[in-house]
Amino acid sequence: MTHLLDLPPEVILSIYEYLQMNTKQTPLLFYEYGDAYRYVKDRDPPPSVKSLHSFLLASDRLHRRFLQAIFYRDIFVPSRDYFSKNGAKNTPLQHLDRTLKEDPSLQEHIVSATIPCEDVVDFREFFWFTNIRNVTIIGSRDGYWDPWKPEDNFHIGTSPIECLRLISCEADEKALTNIFSWPAVLKKVHYDFDQSGWECNCGKCGVPPWSCAAFVRSLQSQKGSLEELTMTRPPLEHEGLGDGPHIDLSEFTALKTLRIYHVFLCGLGHNSLWESLPHSLEVLEVYYDDLQIIEYLSGADKESSCHFIPGLIKHKRLHFPHLHTMIIHSSEGVPELETQMEWTLGLWTLPPLLAQKCDEVGVKLNVWLGSRECLTFDEEDDVLQSLKRSQSKYPIPPSNKVAARDNYISD
Repeated sequence: MTHLLDLPPEVILSIYEYLQMNTKQTPLLFYEYGDAYRYVKDRDPPPSVKSLHSFLLASDRLHRRFLQAIFYRDIFVPSRDYFSKNGAKNTPLQHLDRTLKEDPSLQEHIVSATIPCEDVVDFREFFWFTNIRNVTIIGSRDGYWDPWKPEDNFHIGTSPIECLRLISCEADEKALTNIFSWPAVLKKVHYDFDQSGWECNCGKCGVPPWSCAAFVRSLQSQKGSLEELTMTRPPLEHEGLGDGPHIDLSEFTALKTLRIYHVFLCGLGHNSLWESLPHSLEVLEVYYDDLQIIEYLSGADKESSCHFIPGLIKHKRLHFPHLHTMIIHSSEGVPELETQMEWTLGLWTLPPLLAQKCDEVGVKLNVWLGSRECLTFDEEDDVLQSLKRSQSKYPIPPSNKVAARDNYISD
């Protein structure tokens, strides 16, 4: 009988992958990423981590010689507090810090880290691990914490991180500018802005109002390298972000993919939106999250609510030579003919003229209307694996068709 340690490395890896495949995973849309991270932050390690940990315990030799690198490759640190027998507080982040200090060589295995944050001290050391490439920071709750900035500025442009996700983030412009300056070449950013917490701070400590312009200024150090930008916010509690001008990313010459909420993309005006997007853009995905203010189809201001689409199509050939895909998401829906009451998630059938214009310029436009079932997780869900797989291979919702309204967009 063959022993586990006698198996070839590729077979052992297959066993590990099989353990992960048996976990429950849910394909996620980009506007669900933030909620998924917020859910997993306060939970125990996911099933895939527990399975791997049990696998590692099968043999000390197996652990140290082969699977240790896999176990530390993708670090997830929950924010839950634990208490020792003597009542001392012991957080998972503190435990990880002690482990890395006892064996500094372990940090070389870390490629990706998902960590909670209340202060810059919680995460800054991760930025300079030897092989780190992806960092996700959840819950940067203190929007005006003093950013870490040594006098000699040795840290600027020295971090190997290529992908940075800031979830439920309230860091102000100064702090964001500092953090974005650390990576040498930042290719992907997910900025999940926490509006409610920010506005609680405004007026109390002189925190200036949030704006898209402030965020763009903070990201200037990466405007020549950033290839993918995702901008979201937690579930809406109150309005206000749409009162400012739309975002201007025209100087981000490497940006290929933009996934963004409508409130960030358009702001107050839409007429010159095409001038504010870079020539390099290939994919644009927009989510309407504030239907009390503006809707894609049935709002009182419906013509201007979608005005950015014909503008982009009109200027596609000269201004967006690489643009090939636009995707719209809106939870509003078209009632089914039989009931006139049901709202179903479906792929909207474009009006003939709009479809023709898209075909003429070589742009694929998908408009998803309605809502799928509310996103919920249980103990069997491996939410981290769902996020990882969804972000690496973006999912497509069910292909239900929803008929177009004849009076929608004729120009």
